[in-house]
Amino acid sequence: MIGRMDAPKKENRWHCEKETLVLRSPVLEVVERLCRSSEDRRLHPFYLMRSRDWCNIIPVTEDGKIVLVRQFRIGIDEHTLEIPGGIADPGDPTVQEAALRELAEETGYVPLPGARCVSICAPHSNPAIFNNRVHSFIVGPVRRERDQALDSGEMIEVEEVPIGEIPDRIARGEITHVLMLNAFMTLAFQAPEGAGALKRQLERFSRLDLPMKE
Repeated sequence: MIGRMDAPKKENRWHCEKETLVLRSPVLEVVERLCRSSEDRRLHPFYLMRSRDWCNIIPVTEDGKIVLVRQFRIGIDEHTLEIPGGIADPGDPTVQEAALRELAEETGYVPLPGARCVSICAPHSNPAIFNNRVHSFIVGPVRRERDQALDSGEMIEVEEVPIGEIPDRIARGEITHVLMLNAFMTLAFQAPEGAGALKRQLERFSRLDLPMKE
């Protein structure tokens, strides 16, 4: 799932000459790096946020619904509708186990015996300032078997949304968290019809005579 790009034609990179820790918190570190250009030797300061890998998971119930969580997000001062997820803990055996743990803690849902849990993707969360990846999975079928086990900073409402409503909810802007959207979109593009739809949409911008809608 993790691809690699071709190497650039020139070295074209920044070499760190000095690193200073600005802030350490339970979830991330903020670091200032003074770097020198490989091309013209100029110096420039950069700020890096170091964090453990993140994970999220699309849970599918026996009756064809997606388990979503609604919570207040401090960054935007509003509620969001998301799939379960969080930070992988040092004690998690794998990132997949971390995603399943977050699912159980935030919603009380767990995979049924014989359920499948499949990796969707593991992109960089934001390579301009973060060093980590976000690992996305899909699991099903799941069922609610326990109570939530929330952290002190969490207040989460659980919602089941029929599978058929997910595309419309995304189109209407009800699901706005980019990492959650990435999980759904990547899953769609992995199907031939999804990849074909993306290709057709992109091709419309190569010609002036092609309408935006079929």
